[in-house]
Amino acid sequence: MNDGTEPVRRSLSVAEGSISYIAWPRSAPGLHFAHANGFNAQTYTTLLAPLADRFSIVASDLRGHGHTQLPTPPGFAQGWRIFADDLISTLQGLFTGPVLLAGHSMGAIASLMVAASHPQLVRALVLIEPVFVPPAIGVRPIPDIAERAARRRAIFPSRDAMQDAYSGRGAFKGWPDAVLRDYILGGTRPTEDGQVALSCEPRVEAEDFCSSPVAAYELARQLRCPVTLIRGDGPGSTCGAEEAAAFVALKPDTRLITVPGASHFLPMEFPDLVRTHILTRVGGSA
Repeated sequence: MNDGTEPVRRSLSVAEGSISYIAWPRSAPGLHFAHANGFNAQTYTTLLAPLADRFSIVASDLRGHGHTQLPTPPGFAQGWRIFADDLISTLQGLFTGPVLLAGHSMGAIASLMVAASHPQLVRALVLIEPVFVPPAIGVRPIPDIAERAARRRAIFPSRDAMQDAYSGRGAFKGWPDAVLRDYILGGTRPTEDGQVALSCEPRVEAEDFCSSPVAAYELARQLRCPVTLIRGDGPGSTCGAEEAAAFVALKPDTRLITVPGASHFLPMEFPDLVRTHILTRVGGSA
């Protein structure tokens, strides 16, 4: 029996297929959480579960990730607009009023896009390590990170074998075992020969990396809701100090939080801190 601490998995039918999501349904303010590229909603269970007594939480699998079943033809991810459009469908299909949007990395940018284009859907915004690509850099045709994603091993004998292969290595270094397990459970599917495969195909993850919008922080000028921006200043951060400052210059009432030593995987490294700053945005107020 589910005592309410574990999420339920459900599916929302849309024109092109279905959006899978996990939820902690409550009679409480709505919260949607959007995950990073290559991850899935279930990855963030440890982060979100303690918030379930304060929010009615939905965390959806983005297109090409987790259990969501939507087409990913070549070029689908250009500018990441499609992820924002899918998020709009999710919010309109599952909530009856404006909600708090929180997101990590690509999920933060999708949430930012929705808040900019559909302010009536959003009470407040929490951006965690958003991907703010500086205009001077732009997006190279095949960035190194995309090349690595394209070469990722996609099939393993079992989920246990995948956990052994990932534990303490690469991007997963420092992840708690439970968080890594949630990532694997939410991001794999069985194959016909009894093995398991990544739900987010390496070519999809690589295309997402190549398709990120440039200077997304400029959307700050369109925002009407309260915003918290959380960034790390450690290895691999995708939200540089200059870009964060540019965002705040356009949205001066932004609460900017810089976490010393935090990497791009800040929600896994500092879940208590992230939860605290989500709670400060209950109802869209400080």
